[in-house]
Amino acid sequence: VATGGKAYLPEEGVFLYGKDPRVLTQRELEEKMYRGNMTPPGRVVMIQCVGSRDAAHPYCSRVCCVQAVKNALRLKEIAPGTEVFVLYRDMRTYGLYERYYKKAREKGVLFVRFGDEAMPMVEKDGDSLLVRFFDPLLGEEVVLPADCVVLSTGIVPCEDAPALSRLLKVPLTQDGFFLEAHVKLRPVDFATEGIYVCGLAHGPKLAEESILQAKAAVARLMTVLSKDTLLSEAQVATVDEKKCTACGDCERVCQYRAIGVNREKGVAQVNRALCKGCGLCSATCRSGAVQILGFTKEAILAEVEYLYETSLGT
Repeated sequence: VATGGKAYLPEEGVFLYGKDPRVLTQRELEEKMYRGNMTPPGRVVMIQCVGSRDAAHPYCSRVCCVQAVKNALRLKEIAPGTEVFVLYRDMRTYGLYERYYKKAREKGVLFVRFGDEAMPMVEKDGDSLLVRFFDPLLGEEVVLPADCVVLSTGIVPCEDAPALSRLLKVPLTQDGFFLEAHVKLRPVDFATEGIYVCGLAHGPKLAEESILQAKAAVARLMTVLSKDTLLSEAQVATVDEKKCTACGDCERVCQYRAIGVNREKGVAQVNRALCKGCGLCSATCRSGAVQILGFTKEAILAEVEYLYETSLGT
């Protein structure tokens, strides 16, 4: 599962995005600098956490701070006299990217923190742009004139992620990204075996991290494809055809599509290669026709009776 993600497009009117050509996203600024068709502005104000760490998107998009620092350094290379202000809630240039933050400070990029209560606002004063925000260090509102405003937008999941999640029977996080089986022990696996995840489908991350995760997914998959045969668990579901009424309840609740009703025979049948022995079909079966090998009712009752008799003996 490598559906990727999408860049958040600012819809808040407080930024004037789409209403004034001088208000850009970091990607748009980067494209202009790459093509060389951008006149260096006198003052650039970058606003962090647009579409991240808010009520609708409470997570950190991870790439925004690194991208802002990179573009700030590029602006300083093109026009050293350009004033660059980065308005941030928390700067998160994690890992070795911290050195680029230090380099930006040395080049004269100014990092100014704004309060957690409200995002900065962009206003028009005649032909000029003004960025208004609350500075918690000064304890008062600050207004910065700007020739160009750059919004560091976050990453959001693709719209078709819920549909794909239902199709593959794999879970999503509360933020809408795909959820791995275990963050440390199985970081690229799903609980459903044979399906793996990598890239922005899993969550916001840098390109290098997406590449590493893709390699990890391939390596994990090769542990399966490199084998001639696979051993499955012995604890799988079994159907007593004499009790089965072919109601289809087991088929509807099975998360692995391992059990289904054979309409010709009028009984449920189990694909043992797909069954994981979770027991959901057995718990759902109202006629008691489905049981899990090793966990049949007779075996469990025998264990309970043994424990009861042992407790009486002690």
